[in-house]
Amino acid sequence: MPKRVDHERRRRELAEALVRCARVKGLHAVGYREVAAEAGVSVNLVQYYFPSKEKLLLGGLVHLRAVMTSRLRERLEALGDDDPVERVRLILGELLPHDDTSMELYRVHAAYAALALTDPGLAAQPHTAGPDEIQPELASLLAQSGHPDPETVAITLLGLVTGLSAYTASGYLTHDQAAGALTWHLDMALTRS
Repeated sequence: MPKRVDHERRRRELAEALVRCARVKGLHAVGYREVAAEAGVSVNLVQYYFPSKEKLLLGGLVHLRAVMTSRLRERLEALGDDDPVERVRLILGELLPHDDTSMELYRVHAAYAALALTDPGLAAQPHTAGPDEIQPELASLLAQSGHPDPETVAITLLGLVTGLSAYTASGYLTHDQAAGALTWHLDMALTRS
């Protein structure tokens, strides 16, 4: 009896291999050969699932976003608190790199964002978790908390955490410094509700 192949699982495994390679070598240095070697498969198999480099990169991006979203959802479920202000604090705190895994995920995600600045195919994809997904959620939570201008504050807080994350990843700020600045701004923004 022929062995059944789980195509979604195989695609996910190859995307995981791409992300692992990008963490070590940088996204710009990752191609079919590197992904195949990391996954322990042939280059032809990688090309079968991702027939172009653009599709390979997009597969890695989709996987990366799924991992980041899963981590955030787990934290929100563990919070178990329906207080919208606490949920805002948790979401923004989770976006700030705070452990080895989140630092690596941030760096690869930032590499995708940088690549999207010059790659029209990738630029058409949702390369940053923020305006397209998180901003409406933050605005909704801020509105629930009674904030008079939830849209503007959500955009401002996302911009702030993006900058603080970049400073943290580059070593300009420690996590504690960035978290302190984020807390200060959150306190200022949330006391106006």
